[in-house]
Amino acid sequence: CELLAGVLGRRNEGFMQMTISSGSYQNDRAHMERLSQISGRPLLWNVVQAYDHKPEVHRSALRWLDDCRDRGVRVYGQGLTTDAGFTFTFEDWNLWDDRPAWRAATVGTVVERLEKLADPDRREALKAQVPLTVTGPIRDIVITGPRTEETEKYLDHTVGQVAEALGKHAVDAMLDIAVADKLKTEFFAAPPNVSKVHLKEIVDNPWVLFGVSDGGAHTKFLTAGRYPTETLTEIVRAEGMLSLEDAHWRLSALPAMVAGFTDRGQLKVGAPADIVVYDYENLAITPSEIVHDLPGGEWRRIQRAEGYRYILVNGQVTIEDDKEINTYSGRLLRHGGGMKMAMAAE
Repeated sequence: CELLAGVLGRRNEGFMQMTISSGSYQNDRAHMERLSQISGRPLLWNVVQAYDHKPEVHRSALRWLDDCRDRGVRVYGQGLTTDAGFTFTFEDWNLWDDRPAWRAATVGTVVERLEKLADPDRREALKAQVPLTVTGPIRDIVITGPRTEETEKYLDHTVGQVAEALGKHAVDAMLDIAVADKLKTEFFAAPPNVSKVHLKEIVDNPWVLFGVSDGGAHTKFLTAGRYPTETLTEIVRAEGMLSLEDAHWRLSALPAMVAGFTDRGQLKVGAPADIVVYDYENLAITPSEIVHDLPGGEWRRIQRAEGYRYILVNGQVTIEDDKEINTYSGRLLRHGGGMKMAMAAE
């Protein structure tokens, strides 16, 4: 990493983005500071995330970002500002891999997973290693898609409600339902960051970029790519945590600046005309849906947005009234900029 940082420093171009978890916050932060100092370029750290049961985690991270800024160290944070949550079945679920017992039980084919999750000899270890990093408490997970007559009575119940009714541990209640449905039961787990107070603390820090969509990762569980619209509808319109001007800066200009995109992120004379025109009062996020548009006919979960009148890329309309119009005017950006376009913002 230090060699790569040195290359960025010699070129005075680019940036680094890093997720690191060695078990020592102090060591991780010192390493990232060192990389930023070697390169002299921005370093974007994933992830600034609030945990409602451990608010000191994000507060410590925010203090560190402020301290870096005071010392001239160019470290920024990537903030988790969406409450998209996770919709999953145990046919695919693997985001509790931070706990060894769960990692071992949720790898392999569906048949192998079913056998392991049904194994009573594994249950004690699974109960002892309850995951709390990605989701909220297991008791709060909602059963949204039971698949058999045996389990359909639990529709829209929380795992905790079922556990209490049956006199079981929450892990047993959840896995017994999943096993009865051959792992096809659909569950919904809220993220561990539902507090608006904690969200505002992250939003208020000017060195935090919004997002953490996870790009193309976890496509069978998560639709966090909705965060730009969610910023406008929830953080600005519903909660009043930011002005529209500040939201536009955080969603567009700040990420472009951190990434070193010299001619993107702002509307200014001579810049490519990348413009979004939206109906503020009618912006909305549609319910989650499944589409089969991946190679081999594979599926993913998506959410769409409403209220976008036009989206222009390099001066050409690519979306009109929320619909793609099959215009592909994007260009590959190299060395912080793109090819000179004939149409620019005026």
